[in-house]
Parts: sequence; structure tokens; C-alpha cells
Amino acid sequence: MNNLENQKYELDYYFNSVYAETVNAISRFVVNKCGNILDVEDILQNIYARFFRRILKKGHNDIENPEAFLINMAKFECKNYFGGLKKHSPVSSFAEYTDEQMYEIESEMSKNSKQLEDVLCNEMLARQIFEDIAAQDAVTGKIFYLHFVCDKKLDEIAKELDITLSSVKNKLYRTIERQKKKFNI
Repeated sequence: MNNLENQKYELDYYFNSVYAETVNAISRFVVNKCGNILDVEDILQNIYARFFRRILKKGHNDIENPEAFLINMAKFECKNYFGGLKKHSPVSSFAEYTDEQMYEIESEMSKNSKQLEDVLCNEMLARQIFEDIAAQDAVTGKIFYLHFVCDKKLDEIAKELDITLSSVKNKLYRTIERQKKKFNI
């Protein structure tokens, strides 16, 4: 392995390790700052993309506490996202990709297309269910996000959202039953 490949491996390893260690905490922070639970995924993606670009450009040796660093990025990202300060850059086109990047994209797209269709259908159904839940009640949306995405226990969610455990259970179980009926699951 040459020096450049070794640096890329170390960078990927560091990013993946930090992501695994911090995603739950950063997700909880963003969930608590969002009025609309559907914005959480976009904000998280922006935070971790900015973090990756930062460590790619400047390294990570000066980052003593990655979680604190990411919380600061999350504060800034939430402020920008909801403040309308962020100017969106134009979407890059395939013409901007190198031949190597295009080869990787094409080979990834050609893998198991039937399986990809199944995954996309499941993702679309999950997205529809999640959007339906979030549209009905912001608290219920937060409960679902914290439980199913952040893998939080119900008593932890009750404590974090400052509501009773029975309220969390009622919202969760009643909404699950309603979604089962609505989407014929």
C-alpha cells in the first residue's frame, strides 16, 4: 500500500470511527433542535459531509473531542438550515466526475438490480410512513426517530423529551397500529 492509499485508509477509518461513536448523540441534538423531524436527515448529512471535508482538508490531529466538535458544527448547521442563510450550490453533473468515479458509480448501479428495486421499494414505504407520522404530530415523529433511528429505549426518550413513559408508549404503539392499517402492513 503506497503512502496516498494509506492516508486515505486512515482518514476513512477515523471518519467511520467518529461517525459510529457520535451519530446517536448528534442525532439527538438535531432532533431536539428541529421542529420538523423530516429535516433531521438533511441536517445530519450536511454535518457529516462538512466534517469529512474538514478532516480531508486540515486533518484531525487538532480535534481533541470529536463529539464536541460535531455539536458545534450541528449548532451552526441548524442555524443556517433554519435561518435560510445557506446558499445552495448547484448540483454537480456527471460531466464533473473523473473516469474512475464514473466507473465506480456504474459498477455500483449495475449490481443486483432486482435487489436494488426491493430496497428502493422498502425505503419508499418507510419514507411514506415516516412522513405520515411526522405530519401528524412533531412529538410522535421525534419518538419514532429517537427509538428506531437512534436506538433509544422508551424510558430514555421519555426523559429526553420530558414526557411520561406512558405517553411515549401510547404514542408509539397507537401510531404503529394506525400505520399498519393505513399501509396494509
